Amino acid sequence: MKILLTGANGFLNSRINKRYNEKHEIVPLTRKDLDITDFKRAEKIIKSENPDIIIHGAAMSETKLCEDNPKLAYKVNVDGALNILKSSKEIKAKLIFLSSEQVFNGNENKGPFKEDDKAYPNTIYGKTKLEAESLLKKEGDDLVILRLSWMFGLAERNTTNNSNLFWRLLSNIIKNESIKVSDNEFRGITYVYDLIDNLESIFNLKSGIYHFGSDNDLSTYDISYLVLKEIGLTDKRIKRVLIKDTLKYKNKKRDLRMSYEKIKREGINIKKSKESVKDALKEFNFYL
Repeated sequence: MKILLTGANGFLNSRINKRYNEKHEIVPLTRKDLDITDFKRAEKIIKSENPDIIIHGAAMSETKLCEDNPKLAYKVNVDGALNILKSSKEIKAKLIFLSSEQVFNGNENKGPFKEDDKAYPNTIYGKTKLEAESLLKKEGDDLVILRLSWMFGLAERNTTNNSNLFWRLLSNIIKNESIKVSDNEFRGITYVYDLIDNLESIFNLKSGIYHFGSDNDLSTYDISYLVLKEIGLTDKRIKRVLIKDTLKYKNKKRDLRMSYEKIKREGINIKKSKESVKDALKEFNFYL
């Protein structure tokens, strides 16, 4: 199978390339290789490669950068996604569009949110992702939209790391610095390899929107405490490193949890956040 990756140097797609480049023919395209905002150029490259599947991960995802540059964010995240969709339709390739839990960032009600729940994003990034979803659904035939929860992982050779909770905690320990984490925030904290291990099953999904992530009933503070406890820190040291932020989101709890029942019905089972944290530490043998 031939798989084309946009944003191939990103957190997820760099790991997909590393895991599957010997099993499948992977075409990893970075921003230098493919300007997704240039339709004619994108069309030419995609037609030339003629992949079976396109995983579209290229995006402007940094929240502040999007807020400061809304027109550019729209151009990249919406127009760019449409350019990839149009090109994929011409060669009859399946498109996997990577969206985000951030489409629910402005919802007043609590999660977990289902795929058909109304989304109210309150950031430029979330708005562009939701707009892209809407336009892609109108135009796409063979299209899977994956709304991803907050993914974590450790630094690896020949991959890109992101500012995920897991790595931030470990970095602060290494630097002997404290970190403030909210106990009023609730999100799915998902190990990146829980998705990568299920990737070939995702390829077989019928067209539609699917939430992907780990069930998690712990606050971001509580899951952070679990991470530090699992790597071997004493309670005393954890209290020095990890500071509970009780003020952030105090007036309105931030709840971005999604329901994963739809994708589970397709036979894709995802571990809970607690289990994924323990699995990640075992795989990397990361203990202090």
